[in-house]
Amino acid sequence: MTGTVLPGGDATRAPADASSVSAAVPSLVVTDLDGTFLSPDGTVSPANVDAVRRWCSSGRHFLVATGRPPRWLDCLLDLDEVHPTVIASNGAVVYDCATAEIVASHPIDPATVVEVVADVRAAVPGTSFGVEHGWRFGHEPGYHRFIDPDHEPDGIAVGHVEELVAADIVVKLLIQDHSLAPDELARRVEPIVGDRLTVTHSAANGLGLLELSATGVTKASTLAELCARFGVDRAEVAAFGDMPNDREMLTWAGHGYVMADGHPSLRDLGTVIGSNADSAVGQVISSWLADA
Repeated sequence: MTGTVLPGGDATRAPADASSVSAAVPSLVVTDLDGTFLSPDGTVSPANVDAVRRWCSSGRHFLVATGRPPRWLDCLLDLDEVHPTVIASNGAVVYDCATAEIVASHPIDPATVVEVVADVRAAVPGTSFGVEHGWRFGHEPGYHRFIDPDHEPDGIAVGHVEELVAADIVVKLLIQDHSLAPDELARRVEPIVGDRLTVTHSAANGLGLLELSATGVTKASTLAELCARFGVDRAEVAAFGDMPNDREMLTWAGHGYVMADGHPSLRDLGTVIGSNADSAVGQVISSWLADA
């Protein structure tokens, strides 16, 4: 059985196939990367590459909105000629793939970073912290890296948070605690942070890792800025995502599409489609092109 999981619907129903997705063709498509547009091996499938190229050739807009920093966007090299603008670091950075430059950023006040770190550390023992500067990354000695340092082109700084925030702007604060699942870590940390920063996560591996941006900075807030620049109304936007850091974007867009194996908290936000292993984003885009 195939079907569409709509707000208030049964999240146990099977995902919609491309042919059952609404025929209303959007003006702009925006998609998350990991777990959504990228295949499980971290590459862009030929089907997704083909769909995006045909989509852009039709004169429509395509954007990527990811929690990844700009230095982790080599996976998009096959598409940089058709979608130069990327919303990176959960909306804290706008990156131009064509020029390899950060063209806008929404940094966090350094004093706020230091205050939040002190408060979280006192309330949740065992946490460790990292900071994204835009291009570069730094972390405390106890922070565990999952990425090979050789894949960090500008090196990694290791030091106390006060030293890290003094070195450069901070666009994202990372909180890590591997004794807790990300949802539980978020439940404990959010009341401590309050409205000082925006808390979210995208840790698909189940390890406790939170991502904090400046207040109000999300993929959705930066998407809204870009849509205003492009002259595209939110009702004409279709967004694809799979994790809590996509929630605001999926809610803001006129049409939200959630991956079949996405986070359970997103199942109320729109149509559930197939998986990234099946190039579901490309399938839906191709169905719109056929309708158009």
